[in-house]
Amino acid sequence: MADGVSFPPVDITSIQNAIPKPASTAPLSEKTGAATGAVTTRYALEDHQHPRLTSTIYATLDGSGQATVTFSRTFVNKPGLNLTETDATSASQPLVLRGLSWVRDGNGLYTGVTIQGQRAQMLPQINPLSGAITLLSGLLTAVNSVFAQLTSYNIFGASASGATVSVIAIARSDVSSN
Repeated sequence: MADGVSFPPVDITSIQNAIPKPASTAPLSEKTGAATGAVTTRYALEDHQHPRLTSTIYATLDGSGQATVTFSRTFVNKPGLNLTETDATSASQPLVLRGLSWVRDGNGLYTGVTIQGQRAQMLPQINPLSGAITLLSGLLTAVNSVFAQLTSYNIFGASASGATVSVIAIARSDVSSN
């Protein structure tokens, strides 16, 4: 009591419990639509880190135009996949890339992917008319020959061996787990 004023007893435990404390779990990853959060008894420390949503790796295609990459993180759901050639030269034909198969661990998590690349190639040199053709049957034979050569031609059948590819896998936003 000071100057005739009395104060109620101080409950130190209640005051200590009301003071926010550092968070004891890693922050959640990003969320579509965001969220402000509701826990007022915890705060994030200055050096906290949000979990990574992506995996970015470079791969070099082997002699068969394939490479198997291991992601730098695992994914619960099949991730989005972006395949892009890096370091292409102006002399290179375009490269077509695709995922061939997913690599999964014993728990069903997506841990990697096998990719394949094929380069575009020029159409074959076809010269069905060597000299003047005077007979219609000769012309039809030549046209049939051209069709026969192009029917099974794969324009993206050239080797992509040695091409460097950026493989980006990213957690999908259309499912709740990443």
